[in-house]
Amino acid sequence: MLYFLLSGFILSQAYRTMGGILSVPLKTEFMLNSDRLAGVIGSFHIAFGGLQLLIGLLIDNFGIRKTILAISPFSVIGAVLSAAAVTPAMLQWGQILIGFGCAPAFLVCIVLMARHFTGKQFSMMYAFALGSGSLGLVFTSTPTAWLVEHLGWRSCFYILAVLSFLTWLLIFFGVRNVDEKSDSAALSIKQKAVTAVRSISGYKSLLQIRETPGILALVFVIYAAFLTLRGLWLGPLLVERHQVSLVFAGNLALLLSIISVFSPMLFGRLDPGPGKRYRYLCIEPWILVVGFVVLAYSQQLWVSILSIVVIAIAACNTVWQLADAKEVYPQHLQGRAIALFNTSLFMGASFMQWISGKAHDIFRLQDGDIFTSAFLMSAIVLSVGIVAYIVLRRPVRGVPANR
Repeated sequence: MLYFLLSGFILSQAYRTMGGILSVPLKTEFMLNSDRLAGVIGSFHIAFGGLQLLIGLLIDNFGIRKTILAISPFSVIGAVLSAAAVTPAMLQWGQILIGFGCAPAFLVCIVLMARHFTGKQFSMMYAFALGSGSLGLVFTSTPTAWLVEHLGWRSCFYILAVLSFLTWLLIFFGVRNVDEKSDSAALSIKQKAVTAVRSISGYKSLLQIRETPGILALVFVIYAAFLTLRGLWLGPLLVERHQVSLVFAGNLALLLSIISVFSPMLFGRLDPGPGKRYRYLCIEPWILVVGFVVLAYSQQLWVSILSIVVIAIAACNTVWQLADAKEVYPQHLQGRAIALFNTSLFMGASFMQWISGKAHDIFRLQDGDIFTSAFLMSAIVLSVGIVAYIVLRRPVRGVPANR
């Protein structure tokens, strides 16, 4: 059943990284500037991230199966609307609906794993799920570039709409009896609704825990930086700055997809464990900052590719971040903690894409192109998030970094 649920997460990954290749034809067809393009692509993440807290409550009170089956059809509607779009507004609404439909995709997998695995096993399974979900990035690499050149960009959305419907059928028939043992299984719908409203206080308790702001600060920037590169700027960077073909950009995206499949499992195996994880997370993320600064000024294709690969690998420390968060929060709050984690993750992605689109107007660099500004802005936002984590997540003297 985890495999069936992961099929939805794989498609979610495909949807959220389509912009890395499609941003090139979309800019041309709809005559979008960088600011507007970032707004359209980033609307997926606003919808996705904004729904995470609600999804956490729905899963806790109505179960995995009902939640995913009720909400995932929005992705089919959104994909069809995006494929048929004739204006930027239609395209943006399509992205919003896709974001709604994909919102429960990964959270249901995490909850199912949390019910069956603990400690080191959970870290390994989380890494496996994250790596498996990255198979969706394979579709948005060379295959997407090929489809754009031969059938047009709209065909990509139509194909994903069909796959999303088939995934819904797979979950409908294949995911059964996953919620019978949950505390809310025997409650009536009215009782579940009342419990859901009361559960909101759990988020207040999470925000009152001392380490929460620091944890959310790092979560807000790391994945966001990688997704902004992979899901928005990758295609335009390679095509416009380095004058390569869209298929070449697709091939590099394929390499990043392969990295994203295996790197989380590598980080899972290298997890330093309680007491050491904080120190590693204070140091390792600076690799991304250096990578973005180099990428901002690189005029050589091989240097840009090397920087992109390093960023892709380093960004997979999300595995450590979730394990770090899981150690801090008590068992009865961990479901909502994961929902809050995901909210920060994807709201960060939306913010990073939006601010990188405005970076050129903010910096007004005389000797740099739009990519220089976008990547410098990414490096600055990353630095702020890392420093915030170091300061706000700092363990109390005499208390282990992970309790």
